[in-house]
Amino acid sequence: MKKFISLFSGGLDSPVAAYLIAKNGFEPIFLSFLTSDDIENSLKLKIINILKKLKTQIDYKIKVYFINHDPNLDLFQKSCERKLTCILCKRMMLRIAIAIGKREGTNLVVTGDILGEQASQTLDNLIQYNDLMRNFIIIRPLIGWDKLEVIDLNKKLGLYNITSLKSASCQFNPIYPETHAKKHEIIQSELLYNVSEIVENSLKRAEILEF
Repeated sequence: MKKFISLFSGGLDSPVAAYLIAKNGFEPIFLSFLTSDDIENSLKLKIINILKKLKTQIDYKIKVYFINHDPNLDLFQKSCERKLTCILCKRMMLRIAIAIGKREGTNLVVTGDILGEQASQTLDNLIQYNDLMRNFIIIRPLIGWDKLEVIDLNKKLGLYNITSLKSASCQFNPIYPETHAKKHEIIQSELLYNVSEIVENSLKRAEILEF
């Protein structure tokens, strides 16, 4: 059975993206990043509840990696240009997804990206992830979808009441995120920290749940 790594945020989009690929006969391995001082674990619990509901639609066992992303984001915020935080964050998420993909035996990474919806999803910024994906493939099943189309399928899957609940959110978003990132700016920023060490430490922090 071919697997894929699903970047899973707990929002409206990523469960729909994972569903579309899983329904084509691919087994999901979920990867979620916890990015706030969330004493009540509201985001983690929300994601678990979404996955339990999604499980009834895709008929696969659930395996999810939870990674505390705060140490990484704190480093980006302190070391790099503030406007690049979201780009550096997404690039690190993809690197960690690749590392987990190698562990799980897959070269497929699925995201819930919708073109232009967020700063990290503009056309100029999406191209800034391509250099990371040697021998890996990013699948973006929602890239050309309208948000209302995503919401409609989310509702049909019975996920809307859970995915629309408020939970802890990222506290590191810059006020003015870069929407047209330049490769040389990204490279200069990533020279300020040890990329391999961050990936390794992130995996050491990972909590893996199966149900």
